[in-house]
Amino acid sequence: MITKEQVSEALSKVTYPGFNKDIISTGAVLDIDIKDGSITVSVRPISADNATISSLAAEIKAAVAGIAGGGEVTVAMGGQAGDEGGHSHAPAEQGTPFVRNKLPGVKHIVPVSSGKGGVGKSTTAVNLAFSLSQLGYKTGILDLDIFGPSIHKMLGATEKLEIVDNMIVPASRHGLKVISVGMAVEDAEAMILRGPMVMKLIDQLINQVTWGELDYLIVDLPPGTGDVPLSLTQQVAVTGVVVVTTPQDVALMDVRRSVSMFQKTGTHILGLVENMSYYVCEKCGDIAHVFGKDGGKAESEKLGVPLLGSIPLTKSICEEADKGSPVVDREKSPELFEMFEKLAREVIERVDTAPEPAGPVEAASGIGQGQGGGCGL
Repeated sequence: MITKEQVSEALSKVTYPGFNKDIISTGAVLDIDIKDGSITVSVRPISADNATISSLAAEIKAAVAGIAGGGEVTVAMGGQAGDEGGHSHAPAEQGTPFVRNKLPGVKHIVPVSSGKGGVGKSTTAVNLAFSLSQLGYKTGILDLDIFGPSIHKMLGATEKLEIVDNMIVPASRHGLKVISVGMAVEDAEAMILRGPMVMKLIDQLINQVTWGELDYLIVDLPPGTGDVPLSLTQQVAVTGVVVVTTPQDVALMDVRRSVSMFQKTGTHILGLVENMSYYVCEKCGDIAHVFGKDGGKAESEKLGVPLLGSIPLTKSICEEADKGSPVVDREKSPELFEMFEKLAREVIERVDTAPEPAGPVEAASGIGQGQGGGCGL
């Protein structure tokens, strides 16, 4: 009996056009259906010339034929089986592998990223989302940090993910709609996943959630420039990215790599946030620049992107996050509340003037082709 795992293994030998990764690890395969000995492989919508589409369909059929045992193999491009070549007749452009789609009901998608871990990216994402909600905007937050989810803990979302009609239903916390993979596993359970499983999980978290009507969807990305941020920017019409850093040189070095990746994928950058900018002594009020001074400001000028805000290193941030409460409480921390509110207003202003999300990523742009400075896809 043929299994999906066998078909998936065969498809992992097929390289996506213009890339040096296979169609499984790039998330191009939407579904594998096996029925009465026949195999149907559904491939993500692509925009390419007919020759490229036909070539890819032929490679898929050839790869699967060896395990099909003489059964029919059908390739469905964009979820619909096409003609003899296995493709539909939708308008196509040369060299543009992924089509970026908008999420139903979501006006603006704003990922929060960082070049490295430990800079307070998730804390910034939570408080940015909460501040937007406090300003009257319908806001959701999606935790795509697959191997280190923390948003559910910060917001006290202890219930498990709810599935209704094969769609994931967000939890509600502090006026926010919340989705985190941490709501599907125990806190001590390791997320042991290989490439194809990771890509399938990401696809579900992006495309199988009923967000309803949202003004803003804040997406907490894992640090670095790996598969998750690449998949998001390739699949979804992102309004603009917020990049979090600390003032120290080692963090700023990785920020440059992160910014470079977004630029190569044609993703607009709203600006930088300098977190842990300074520390104010609770006893004497002295200011200490623990991780250096004005590094974020200097880097934003060098990169030509705005500095959206500078957030201090504050004890209450850690304490409140551990309790599952947003730290931007007007009564407990009025100064911090104002800082995050100012950050939210800066993001709103930048979003209002942001260009329309770019179209599909072109293979010729250097993404994943082994060129110097590329992302290594």
